[in-house]
Amino acid sequence: MAHLIYYSDERQEFQEEFKKVLPNQDAGEIVIRKLLRHFKLGKPFIYWTSGRNHSNAGAWSITINVEQNNFGVICHEVAHTFQAQKDKHEAGEKWHTKRHRRIMIRMLNYCRKKNWFADELTKRTAPKPEKPMPSASELRTIRITALEIKRTIFERKIRLAENRIKKLNRQISALKRFV
Repeated sequence: MAHLIYYSDERQEFQEEFKKVLPNQDAGEIVIRKLLRHFKLGKPFIYWTSGRNHSNAGAWSITINVEQNNFGVICHEVAHTFQAQKDKHEAGEKWHTKRHRRIMIRMLNYCRKKNWFADELTKRTAPKPEKPMPSASELRTIRITALEIKRTIFERKIRLAENRIKKLNRQISALKRFV
């Protein structure tokens, strides 16, 4: 059974982080993927669950309860993945140790430094404004400029080939003089 005292102490110590609820699963997925990439933890499977299921993590999977979609729980579970992969966690060892708390603090500090608690995630998850569709005449001018650029490229290639032919002719004539 999990150490319930550890969880209550953790919730008291990191009250602010546990109150920072993420707006949706996409935001949670962004945070998890960024943490995994930064701490070089590979790509474990990420599952979302609901109801009475609780969040948990191991070396190759992370399960987050939708109702617990906050920075505290996410960093807690990614810290378990860190323990399992980097610390080579053996069967029978305790999971909730001082080492786990230090890893979690590192992850929360990284989230603070990247400004994910404030407005960074809203920028990433907000829908992008739609670009205006160009008119037919604008599309035509874009196409004309692209074709003109291609034409100049081929003209340069022709000039380059002509210069190479001239150079080869000079070399041939120079060699014929001594024959």
